[in-house]
Amino acid sequence: MNIYRLKTLLSKGIILALLVSLFGCQQHEQQPLPELPLLTVGSRQLTLPQFKQALQDTYPDIAVLSTEEQGQLQEQLLKQLVDRELILSEASRLDVRLTPDEVDAAMAEVRGNYSEAEFSNVLEQMATSPESWLAAFKLRLLTAKVSDAAIAQEVIVSDKEMENYYRANREEFRRPVEIRARQMLFKTRNEANKVIELLNSGGNFADLAKQYSQSPDREQGGSLGYFSAGTLPAEFDRVLFKMQVRQVSELIESPYGFHLFFVNSKRSAGIRPYVVVKDEIMSVIRRYPPFVVGDGRSSIGDLIDQENTIRQKMRQ
Repeated sequence: MNIYRLKTLLSKGIILALLVSLFGCQQHEQQPLPELPLLTVGSRQLTLPQFKQALQDTYPDIAVLSTEEQGQLQEQLLKQLVDRELILSEASRLDVRLTPDEVDAAMAEVRGNYSEAEFSNVLEQMATSPESWLAAFKLRLLTAKVSDAAIAQEVIVSDKEMENYYRANREEFRRPVEIRARQMLFKTRNEANKVIELLNSGGNFADLAKQYSQSPDREQGGSLGYFSAGTLPAEFDRVLFKMQVRQVSELIESPYGFHLFFVNSKRSAGIRPYVVVKDEIMSVIRRYPPFVVGDGRSSIGDLIDQENTIRQKMRQ
């Protein structure tokens, strides 16, 4: 069953039942109670102590509020927990999991050019802990993946449909010039100069990045993957896209410190082959079958805009 249909069928009834159970338990707190589940979804359960702990963690000052206000916050949290349990249960049923690489890639996209410390400061200004934010972020990623898996079970996509879509939307798959590069980051110029000497003596850039770089990507040898102009700050682009393959950049100063770059390879601009984008097309058609059947005239850009609009409405 589709996760959103499941939520529609269960949400109102579950919330009412849980609130009745919760308030009934509160009225008899002086009596020891067995730890019965408030909520059971598949093999997953939520107990009263777990709910109370989540309530305290989410609203630490709830005790100073009126009874009516406390009830409203309890109902709000219950709705969130019901959604979470439904999503996790459906993920278990469909055998959907988030991989560390998926989380890291999504985190890198969200964090952008912020360092880990700068990003933590942003979260503090939002009055949320990094742990709480990361848990909610992973749940959003899992929700999207579960939704895709549930839809994929219901939509069969033929090769002909995908080929039609590719022929009708070739420009959507045009790729700009891209380079694959590595970086190293240092706090001081002296630290950078010492590594430059090691590079000039034949040192391997990736190995030295793991040992000396202070950038979060140092564990991957400073790898930035493939990217096009405009992905990094302009002062980096001006250097990187003029460099030759296998060349090390001059030292570049930025607000974050001192940077060295190494260009591994370059890809020319052009339209990506069908075999490379086939999975992307399948994902789009599965997500929006009414829009892409037939001659495939809807563009990926239009569909992504529609998807973002739908997800924004779902979060409201």
